[in-house]
This record gives sequence, structure tokens and C-alpha cells, in this order.
Amino acid sequence: MRILFCAAEAPLPPLNGGRLQLTHLVAGLARRHEVDIVAYRWPGQHGEPPAGVALETMPAPARSRRILSTPYAALRRLPGQVISETPRMAAAARRRLAADPADVVHVAGARLAAVIDALNPCPAVLVPLDAWHLNAEAAARVGGPLARAVRTREATAVRRFGTHAYRGYASVVVVSEADAAAARELDPGLHVDVVPNGVDTDAYAPNRAVAREPGLVVFVGAMQWAPNAEAAGFLVRQVWPLVLEAVPGARLALVGRNAGEPVRRLGRASGVEVIGEVPDVRPWLWRASAFACPMVSGTGIKNKLLEAMACGTPSVATPLALRGIRAEPGRELLVGSGAADVAQALVRALTDGELGGGLGSAARDFVVREHSWEAVVRAYEGIYGAAAGVTSLR
Repeated sequence: MRILFCAAEAPLPPLNGGRLQLTHLVAGLARRHEVDIVAYRWPGQHGEPPAGVALETMPAPARSRRILSTPYAALRRLPGQVISETPRMAAAARRRLAADPADVVHVAGARLAAVIDALNPCPAVLVPLDAWHLNAEAAARVGGPLARAVRTREATAVRRFGTHAYRGYASVVVVSEADAAAARELDPGLHVDVVPNGVDTDAYAPNRAVAREPGLVVFVGAMQWAPNAEAAGFLVRQVWPLVLEAVPGARLALVGRNAGEPVRRLGRASGVEVIGEVPDVRPWLWRASAFACPMVSGTGIKNKLLEAMACGTPSVATPLALRGIRAEPGRELLVGSGAADVAQALVRALTDGELGGGLGSAARDFVVREHSWEAVVRAYEGIYGAAAGVTSLR
């Protein structure tokens, strides 16, 4: 089968959640299918695609172009990214399909949903992974008054876009039942499939050569994403003082690129350090005595939590962070629904070595069992086959 991918972000480092999922998916598909990708390459992206994958990249829209498109987007009542990214991707898709027809098109990124008109009659699936409108609404809650006003307009446009733009796709694929419900709430007529993300359990594995540092808690996330910034703020302002009362020498490391001034200010709190971007997050996961994933907003599956669990790091999460992950609270990780509960769970993980060791071992076993990338690839093959009217893919 020939699969054409139209991707909002190329499957190249530095990896975020969407790029990571796309990279592993196309690598697995390329072992059995012909995989062709046209994608935007964003500043800082580098390297080569996985073996067997044909990748054509286009420069991402310049910041000046995105700014200039804002008034037109407002006039059309559309999200700015739709205006700045759809036309060139639609033209590229038409050209590629005319030169070499595909059996199915995979559109990676909700903001590219409007390319559907350029794909007909080729069947297509849309893969937003999560609920874009909920993330946009989370972004509208952070920043100064002007930024919040602009983001609120954008969030309204994103929600409106989602009520109609996904129609025409054979399937809309998300990573959790909560995201599926959010998509159906906007458009009840959608066919929605749920496929959780996987983890490279060979790369993310316990490292017995690295000792866990007593009292070290790690939070990981790309800090320009509003839900991560909100989680960091909740962790430092509401949870961390309670942890320090019980474990006075505890340290919290906030690890992740693009930490803006609000996140950098969190480093002024006692025992908190803003690490910023690191070349490899695994050493931090290996050293941590506890991993914190206290999400209070946002959608999608938390790759960072799965990676920490795969490394055998005792993990503490909020119920929101656990969406799409069927781990058993109390056995494979600890779950707290408020600041006091999260703090209590972190204290337990830091002070009870037997508990922490058991959680880490069970977490590793769970991820290996439930979140392999091969299972993800097989699930997508079934979705492509249904879209193309093929009962079996070889």
C-alpha cells in the first residue's frame, strides 16, 4: 500500500509529542508499505527521516507571514495556522497525488484539516491526536491581558473550525477516549478511532548504572505549550511547598525547552531549578526519585509520563495526565487529584524506597505490555484498510 502523509511538522528532531508519534509510526509502516511524506520543516529541525521514508519538506511559514495572515484569519473567522499553512500544503498534496496516486492519505495535524478538498477522490484519515480546541482554550488562560485576548479569539476560531472541518475524512484518530468525546461533541457525525501512543522501550529503559538521587523530583515538558506551563506553575506554587514541609531537602527540576519568563520565574522558589532544554532527557529520568506529571489542563496522551514509567521512575500524576493510559493507580503509579493529594503521593514516592521500587518495576512492565509501537502501527494499518476498502494490508 502507498500512504501519502501531509504533516504539519516533519518527523525530525527536536521531537515533541506529535513529531515523536509520527516518526515511530512512519518507521514501522515503511517496513511493509511505501511511505511518502510532505511536511513543514520548522526552525531548528534537523536530521533525516527514518529509513525507507521519502520526505519532502517545505519551510514553515515565517513569523512575519503568520502575523500578516492574522487579520485575514479574523475576517474569515478561522484559526491563523489554517490560513498560513493550508494553501501550500494543499498545492503540494495535489501535485504529489497527480504524479503518483496513493491508496490513502494521512493528514497529521488538525490545523491541516482543510486540505481535504485537495485530496479527493483519494480516501483520507485525519490525525489530530488530541482535542485542538481544548489546548487552544488552555493557552488563552495564560499570559498578559493582550495575549489572553488574542488567544481567546483564536480559541473561539479553533472551536468553530472543529465543528465542520473534519467532515469528509474516513476516520479522525485521537489518542484517548476523552479526546474522542471532545471531537464528537463538536461534530457528532464524525467517525472517530482511538489509538494510544507507543514508547521506544529499548531506548527508554532503566539504567542500573545511574543511581537515583534522594529527594529529586523531575517534571518534563516543552514549556511553550500552555498546559505544560500551567502544570509547572501548579506544581511549584501549590504542590511543592507541601512537599518541602515533609521532605525539607527535596529538589525539583523543571526540564524542557522554550521556558518563557513565567516559567523561569518559578526557579526563584525554594528547592526549584529551571533546567531548560537538554540534549537527552533520559539521564534526568534515571536520576529522579520521583517523576511528577501534574497536568491541570490540555488533552492527548502524555508521552513524557509513559517514557518516565518505561525508565522505571516512580511516577505521580493527576487524573487528567492519565487519560489514554490504562495504568493501575497504586500499583503502576500514584495518582492525586488536588495539590494536597499530589504532594502526599510525591512524599510517599520520595520517602518509601520499597514503594518506589515496586512502582517503577510495575510501571516498566505495563508500558512494555501495553504501549509498543508495533501495536500502534497495526492499529493504523486497520484504519487505512477500512478507509481504502481493503480488508487486509500486506
